[in-house]
Amino acid sequence: MVEYSIPSYGKWPRARCNSPTGWPGGLGVASLLAVSLLSANLLAGFARPGAAQTVQGQLIDAGTGAPVEGSLVLLLNEAGEEVGGYLTNQAGRFILHAPEPGIYTLQSERIGYETTTSDPFHLARAQRFGLRIETAQTAIELEGILVEGDQQCLVRPGEGLRLAAVWEEARKALTVQDWTERDGSYRFQVTRYERELDILARTVQSETRQVLSGVTGVPIRSLPAEELMTQGFVRPSGDGGYDYYGPDASVLLSDQFLDTHCFHLTMELGRPNEVGLAFEPVRLGGIPDIAGTLWLDAGTARLRTLEYRYTWAPWEEARGAARGRVEFENLPSGAWIIRKWWIRMPQVGMEMSMAFMQRQPGIRLVGIREVGGGITRFTSLDQGDTPDVPKGVLEGQVWDSTRQAPLAGATVFLSGTQYSAETDEGGSFLMSDLPEGVFTAAFTHPRLDSLSAMPLGVEVKIIPGEFTTLMLGIPTTAGILASSCSQEELAERTSVVIGFVREAETEAPVEEASVTVTWSIFERRGGGTFVEHRHGLQTTSDSTGRYSACGVPLDTTLFIQATYLGRETETVQLRANQDGYTVVHLVFPG
Repeated sequence: MVEYSIPSYGKWPRARCNSPTGWPGGLGVASLLAVSLLSANLLAGFARPGAAQTVQGQLIDAGTGAPVEGSLVLLLNEAGEEVGGYLTNQAGRFILHAPEPGIYTLQSERIGYETTTSDPFHLARAQRFGLRIETAQTAIELEGILVEGDQQCLVRPGEGLRLAAVWEEARKALTVQDWTERDGSYRFQVTRYERELDILARTVQSETRQVLSGVTGVPIRSLPAEELMTQGFVRPSGDGGYDYYGPDASVLLSDQFLDTHCFHLTMELGRPNEVGLAFEPVRLGGIPDIAGTLWLDAGTARLRTLEYRYTWAPWEEARGAARGRVEFENLPSGAWIIRKWWIRMPQVGMEMSMAFMQRQPGIRLVGIREVGGGITRFTSLDQGDTPDVPKGVLEGQVWDSTRQAPLAGATVFLSGTQYSAETDEGGSFLMSDLPEGVFTAAFTHPRLDSLSAMPLGVEVKIIPGEFTTLMLGIPTTAGILASSCSQEELAERTSVVIGFVREAETEAPVEEASVTVTWSIFERRGGGTFVEHRHGLQTTSDSTGRYSACGVPLDTTLFIQATYLGRETETVQLRANQDGYTVVHLVFPG
């Protein structure tokens, strides 16, 4: 079998900032409430010296009269296009600058409440215009929304009353998140990573990480919506692989996306407190597209996650394996950020075997590549630095069952990563600052070599902000032998030869080396003559270089040698130990 990997990559490339060109028609219900003019003199402290047309004011809760912090106030021109935005401060105040004289309106986007829109007003050149906006009193609740099984999938969610209510809250969060990133008021520390996962996309097999500090503006940004809608979310990369692109807020809010996808409400048994707004492409076939669900908290109407899958795959065997996830977070200031994100892409192998004598390739899924990242710290120009995102901690002990004692000096590690720790005199270890994920934990120690033991790794789940306890150990001698030989091969008056096959210069393991153990038994015949009968066993080393030859006789001289691709190790001559096993390491010379 000849196997090679076909690469694929996940991308969220930075592109120019594309704000929505206008709000989709009929999205939600805009509530016009009391708007009263304020004297420009009362708000003169907000005006910039020499500023052009300025709109300044205060957002007040209509029920309590208290100022509303963290609500996005948008300045819209006469065509309904966004020309400015501002997150209200602790006093509920905002200040906006219009690019030119004209007719404008203000729109307040407050999560969990109806959108508030002012009456149109005219701004003259260099005018400072002050107003006071009262927001809606009634909170929007999504818990009572009934999700029906036969509901129609609608293009543009505003066409259905219940659907419109859920879309309106998702749209607000996406709008504020898109505005937060474009505003540039935050400086981010971003961690990006690449992981190789098993074919079930569950266990991390390898990982590389990169920390970027001082990132301003947009931590992630997709391609323009019109480009994705015409060229697709999956494209050939030119090196035999494929690039996978994920959507950002500006894409999901765009006319191009809303015109080509239909929406319906959904719920899942595992999400009792969430309401899903599912979307799927209207067109069948054509360019590679995405389908997914925006999940909102049913009680607070806050957007939690976006989960999506790619509707097209370059290989039938990998269909359904490519998908993505985005986790949103609402900051105390009212801003929204993408806290974590990832894209998972299929990795396939091609094999030529006897089943494909006509040189037709057989493709199979061999793993999943995950490319993602997260914001680990951010700094607001107004509120200063924020604490780090909590990390996971792994603690535990390594035990030597052959000696019934803790194992000091063992190196415990998460397979495929740079995370490791050494055990103390009591065999205890501690690893902190670990990323979230499911990993394989293992350990190394010189005693493993002396026993020719290779304990299997243990799956461990790391959860941010939590301690995970793990016990590792060297198995008993009986356990070591039982993992290598059957009960029949462990018969009385026999032994086991175990060890590793390695390269002399690099100490790298040699896989699929042929290891032979031979011995002679002499039969006495008449006249004092002896006849030699040669016997032998043959086995093969595994991916770690380990081999085991079971059922060799005691009290007999053994000859052990390894061969690989025409090369040979020196022949080792010895007699098997009486305690059940003999360790022999074989080394290919440089």
